[in-house]
Amino acid sequence: TEEDWESLVELAEEIIDFWAENALEHERCGEMIERIGLVNFLEGIDVEVDPNMVNHPRECSYVRMDGWDDEAIKWFDRQAEAS
Repeated sequence: TEEDWESLVELAEEIIDFWAENALEHERCGEMIERIGLVNFLEGIDVEVDPNMVNHPRECSYVRMDGWDDEAIKWFDRQAEAS
């Protein structure tokens, strides 16, 4: 739908803006995410961390999941408060 398209465009703009402000010279977006961590990236683009975003964490040593468990606990706490 048009609404979904607009949401996607807004998300892409947030990602590009965050990358432009935080990436090192000649650093790709994925490399920046690896350097700063997924949680910091998601917070930087104003996306609420949700453990359901990941079916199974990658076992690749190049993916940093710093703070993911803490964020998952916070998410479960928010869900419990909401119900």
